[in-house]
Amino acid sequence: MDLAGAPARPKVSGEIDRTTRGAWQEALGTLVARGEDVHLDLSGLTFIDVRGAWLLIEAARGLPAGKKVFLHRTPYCLRSVLALIGSDPFPIEVET
Repeated sequence: MDLAGAPARPKVSGEIDRTTRGAWQEALGTLVARGEDVHLDLSGLTFIDVRGAWLLIEAARGLPAGKKVFLHRTPYCLRSVLALIGSDPFPIEVET
């Protein structure tokens, strides 16, 4: 898993699984700590496990009221996991 790019919209690439979850959680924590909307370009994401998706939801819950996580170019692997988990009550906007 690699998180690169401009601070306004980092690009996530590779896989998020048990071997990369720590880096994913740390990166999300850094983005959420800014207290702003979070925009992620997920065009390079090839896999995310259920725990990685939960970490994303937990990060979204940590944002100040009125702020959201915006997922841009979201691959099917994450859209399907979020649909199974049911991310609706969380401040996440999924774009394809």
